[in-house]
Amino acid sequence: MTKPVGFDQKVLLNHLDYTVKSMKQYSRKEMYDVLDGYLRNNIAGAKSRKNAITMLMKIWYLVDEGMIPVRDEVLSVFAEMTKEERVIVHWGMTIAAYPFFRDAAYELGKLFFLQEEVSAAAIGKRMKEGYGDRRRVEVATSATLMSMKSWGVIIPAPNRSYQPAERIQIHNPFLHAFVIQVLLEVLEASALQLDVIEKHPVFFPFSFDFNFVELRNNPKLTIHRQGINALIAEKNVRKFR
Repeated sequence: MTKPVGFDQKVLLNHLDYTVKSMKQYSRKEMYDVLDGYLRNNIAGAKSRKNAITMLMKIWYLVDEGMIPVRDEVLSVFAEMTKEERVIVHWGMTIAAYPFFRDAAYELGKLFFLQEEVSAAAIGKRMKEGYGDRRRVEVATSATLMSMKSWGVIIPAPNRSYQPAERIQIHNPFLHAFVIQVLLEVLEASALQLDVIEKHPVFFPFSFDFNFVELRNNPKLTIHRQGINALIAEKNVRKFR
């Protein structure tokens, strides 16, 4: 069975910011008109605007059930976040909404661990291996790379290659919990080791130094030791509901 792609257009941070800031003011139906009006400044074609709106709504408004509580917590503090903190919540919500974007991030992260530069062709090849040798996969790969470039997490290099930008340091304990919850959800995992989460390729643009005490105080998570050194994170289902 052919895997769905979906991520077929570049997504800009200011469009995501505007979507989040508008969500508390407008209904689902109104959001489509509001976004259409806002995007006219950047996207001339009606079809392209419609595609962009579909993607923005999927990332932030029409999220999967398991991501609703995570999304709602972010919305409650979004206005207080720094620009860098907004990047990681947009990243987390995008990898939750679009498996294609998540898989591309994972492949990039793995390759950047091994080498300083990664060619667009190398990522394109890996994505075709997973999604099929289709024109739509080529378009989605380009849209993903262009989005990441515009977000400032990868930098163009010679020969149609990319380098990772300097990793964004994330110190906010709330966002540490956000990252853990997103990975538990998208990986459909009941538990994950904290050191695995800290080094997971899908979050390659970011750097974390998890605070065990702060995480243990988060009511959404259960943190416990396994063996001598392993720290395990689980979603606290009872308190999460």
